[in-house]
Amino acid sequence: MHSNSIHAPAMQALNLLALLLGWLVLSAPVQAGQYQLLAEQPNTVVVAARVQNAEQVCNLEISIQGQATLEREVRAPDFEARIEITPEVVESVLVSWRGKFKRAHGEAVNACPTQGRTQFRVVEDNAALKASWRTALSAMDPAKAQCVRTALQLDRVRYEWFDTMAQESSPEDSKIQRALNRCDEFVAQKKAWGEQNPQSFACTLPGGLKTRCEGFFSAMDKGKAVPISAEVAIRRLLDGQPWGTGVRETAGAKAARQKQEQVRQARLLADEEAKVKAQEEARLREEQLAQEAKVAQARERKEKAEADRARRLQELDRLEQERLEKRSWLLKQLEKLKSDPQAEAKSEAKSEGKSEGKSEAKPEAKAGEPKPQ
Repeated sequence: MHSNSIHAPAMQALNLLALLLGWLVLSAPVQAGQYQLLAEQPNTVVVAARVQNAEQVCNLEISIQGQATLEREVRAPDFEARIEITPEVVESVLVSWRGKFKRAHGEAVNACPTQGRTQFRVVEDNAALKASWRTALSAMDPAKAQCVRTALQLDRVRYEWFDTMAQESSPEDSKIQRALNRCDEFVAQKKAWGEQNPQSFACTLPGGLKTRCEGFFSAMDKGKAVPISAEVAIRRLLDGQPWGTGVRETAGAKAARQKQEQVRQARLLADEEAKVKAQEEARLREEQLAQEAKVAQARERKEKAEADRARRLQELDRLEQERLEKRSWLLKQLEKLKSDPQAEAKSEAKSEGKSEGKSEAKPEAKAGEPKPQ
């Protein structure tokens, strides 16, 4: 008994893996599946009514085993209702629905012209399902696996709780099938970044600038391609809307390049400022040297003029000295007389005295000396 309880989950995982791999690889309609419910925990699941007429909005009455009956308005095209089930520790929970007319806020909502039922298995954990999905997704191309995960999350498919081996059908079947088919298209479509890692790769921008680029998804908006997230691209893919790809410089590379450019511009500006400052200093030095040269020239001219004046005065003094030295004795006497009026009388008395003295003291001629003729 214990051995069977050990091998049952493993066998279920293998069977689920084989079925899921066949589903993923062949992408062909296969056995439907249904959610498993975790006992004593709230579980969100989907039920859908088959509406064959032209109704766009109608009302369902939904009965859940072990819970109160509830109502949901559903809309075309899927006519789906999300409900929450909190099962007791039981083997399964039966959910049924049928159309029910209602009036709300003064408006009538027609009953959906349908009825249906499904059954959910109740389990204690989903370890086997998680392992099966993990193994199946890891067997895919990584890009497709990521696309499938994203597509199912966008459609709110709780795939790790979805049992493809269940005998029941679910509205999620078509969503899983669509995700698999469309993700094949997603992987097959050529991307602008080719085989390179879209997160970062070496590239050359227009103009020859070498940098790092990243790939991005795009969509047309008013005739212009605008970037969108991978999730939005996959949403458009699921809805059959066009999308594209492009390449742009990474934010980090752009920031680094802009910083380098700022540093370069700052360096150029500093160099230019230094050049202007050097030119201004050179101009001021030239003006200072020119001013100093003017002052020196003025000083030289002044010194030369003073030297010439001194030489002229010296020459005048020398000429005056020569003139004074060359004056006649009489002129000297006259000048003396002019300067001393009594000098003439003294000079005459002295002259007379000398004359008398000479005549009185005139000696006789010695014998033997000839007399003057």
